[in-house]
Amino acid sequence: MKLDVRTKLVIAAILSTLAIIYQNAVVLGVVLIITIVALALLKVSLQSFFDFRKLIYLYLVLIVIQSLFIRGGEPLITIGELHLLTTESIIYGIAIILRFLILIGSGLILLSCNLSEMLLAMDRMHIPYEIVFMIQIGIRFIPVLINELSNIFDTIQLRGVDLRKVYKRKVIRVYISIFTPLIYSIWQKAEQLSILLELRGFRRYPTRTYYRTISMGVIDYIIIGLSLSLAVIFVVVISML
Repeated sequence: MKLDVRTKLVIAAILSTLAIIYQNAVVLGVVLIITIVALALLKVSLQSFFDFRKLIYLYLVLIVIQSLFIRGGEPLITIGELHLLTTESIIYGIAIILRFLILIGSGLILLSCNLSEMLLAMDRMHIPYEIVFMIQIGIRFIPVLINELSNIFDTIQLRGVDLRKVYKRKVIRVYISIFTPLIYSIWQKAEQLSILLELRGFRRYPTRTYYRTISMGVIDYIIIGLSLSLAVIFVVVISML
């Protein structure tokens, strides 16, 4: 079953919205389960999603950081008068982690879409083409920038610099030498792109045409209606608890 890109956009928007508006860890846990079910039904590879379990240490750091700003709850680990870990901070940190995972799942739904079809769908949804074009450029520039950064690291390593053994006082200097050529490369590519857009008459006409087209079927309308209905029911039920 091939769904229209707009159907996937609606599902991703619903999940990400629920992740943002709720703070309760239990509610976010339910939303996360729904997200995983949605990924499975949409036949999105769950391997990329479960790969984020490797960031467990980052999650623990987030929980500890929350303890520094949240004073409520029973202290579990203290250093002097500083509460390094509290019960409420653990709950709040878990909620942040769950929200992070839900947003990742929503992003994987979008990544499973064809880029050209997704941009065309956004245009069909009457999103200004300038915004659609910026999104397109941003997505296409990501692998280019990653390749540029990789080349810079390779160049530094070929000069005999081991970044793992750089002294702390030289870290800032080294990273300035890394990001300065990267920023210059970004600026240079942006300038070239603007010149090419001018030469090709970007926005010369108020509307543009597309070689390909997309259309929504009956199943798309059914799934969108069902998703919105379930989201409303979910919000009402949670508000009544």
